[in-house]
Amino acid sequence: MAASKRKNFSENINIALVAEVNARCPKCNKALMYEKTTSLNKKYELAHIYPFSPRAHEVTLLQNEVRLHQNPDHVDNLIALCLECHHIFDNPRTVEGYREMVAIKKALIERTQQLKMIDDYQIESDIIQVLQSLEAGDVSSDEELSLDPKSLNEKINKTMSPLTKSRIEQNVTGYFSLIRTKLSLIEKSTPNAAERISIQIKSFYLQQAKGSENQQLIYRNIVAWLQSKTRSPSTEACEILTSFFIQNCEIFK
Repeated sequence: MAASKRKNFSENINIALVAEVNARCPKCNKALMYEKTTSLNKKYELAHIYPFSPRAHEVTLLQNEVRLHQNPDHVDNLIALCLECHHIFDNPRTVEGYREMVAIKKALIERTQQLKMIDDYQIESDIIQVLQSLEAGDVSSDEELSLDPKSLNEKINKTMSPLTKSRIEQNVTGYFSLIRTKLSLIEKSTPNAAERISIQIKSFYLQQAKGSENQQLIYRNIVAWLQSKTRSPSTEACEILTSFFIQNCEIFK
């Protein structure tokens, strides 16, 4: 039987798949484009993770393996690789190589979904006031917080790095009362704004938790979302605010 004719993928699909890997081979990190005179040129191929037209021994080899999509031409089954890595992946195809590529693509798909979520979810503009206070170094508060480390330990598991956990503890100890005070002031001037912020934070967290159980990833995505939506120049301020909502139980209940 003659093999099915391979599809020529559109420019948009090429652009999307090269962007998905940040224009670098996800296997060896080589650039997928090179500059020649005044133009950019391809140094990659779109590889089928599950073979487009598998040989009999490949069907047997992969019969019990996960398939990312039943249609081999679907973007979920395609990945941009440099020419050398594509050749190595295909010749010969192995179960180990296939599993590695599936894991790489799954992580890329998850990252794309998280980025789309960051774009889609909105946050109350009033939260900018809190971030501006943190950026300005305003640490004054009429309250003191006695942090119970056990409470935080119960919320954070081993998927969070010890360094990030320690930073969260420091953020909560140093800034929890300040942020709570600032949110109370926002609530007085804009009724229900603080509650809407809490609901938005919790909703975004729950969507994140549906796609991943990795607290380190979820924490990083929430920080990135806050920074993107508020256009804050300070990653540290967004980390402090995220730490507040962890202690306040909107995140990692």
